[in-house]
Amino acid sequence: MKLAAGAGIAAVIFAIAAARAGEGPAAPAAPARQERPDWSEWTRPLQPHSQRPRAEAEAEAEAEAPAPAAEIVPAEEIDVVDAHWMALTMWGEARNGGEEAMRAVGHVIDNRRRAGTHGRYATETVSAAWQFSAWNRNDPNYPAMMNIHTLSPDSEDHRMWLAAKRVAAEILSGRSADPTGGALFYHTAAVSPRWSAGLAPIRVIGGHLFFRSAR
Repeated sequence: MKLAAGAGIAAVIFAIAAARAGEGPAAPAAPARQERPDWSEWTRPLQPHSQRPRAEAEAEAEAEAPAPAAEIVPAEEIDVVDAHWMALTMWGEARNGGEEAMRAVGHVIDNRRRAGTHGRYATETVSAAWQFSAWNRNDPNYPAMMNIHTLSPDSEDHRMWLAAKRVAAEILSGRSADPTGGALFYHTAAVSPRWSAGLAPIRVIGGHLFFRSAR
């Protein structure tokens, strides 16, 4: 992840926006129970969010604190749209580091979501400006993520995609231990961004360095 990265995210669809904009005092109808998340729902594109100036985004990042411990959420109550876009970001950012690295990236997303500084939903968190480089339209991972449905069932990428979906569901249901120790930031060992200069990572996982704070 690079804080200097833009968020080139897929187009808005009105179904997600309308559903979430409608939250208010009135109690929503109880969702139908199901044995596991209905992953067919993730075919709906992610709702993008307005770009924030880099200085504003970095100022917010410096003020962030680790999120509280996650609560156990029944599988049927998982927001499957959130789960899909969390899994897709984990896959795009860290599949080459294996399941452990994807889980670590997923927990950074969840830590930010629960901290409340990057939105209430994982979709809002991963689409925040200057945060996840896989969403840059010039990043080679972007077209791969947009064509995730075309993966060959026998490919390693497809195996990692299945793992990413499973891990995202585990994280959002509160059934995954955070291997990052509450990290809110990370980058690969191949880069040295300005925001991490002089900072010691709290974890190194799958070729990624994880931090609780940023400069």
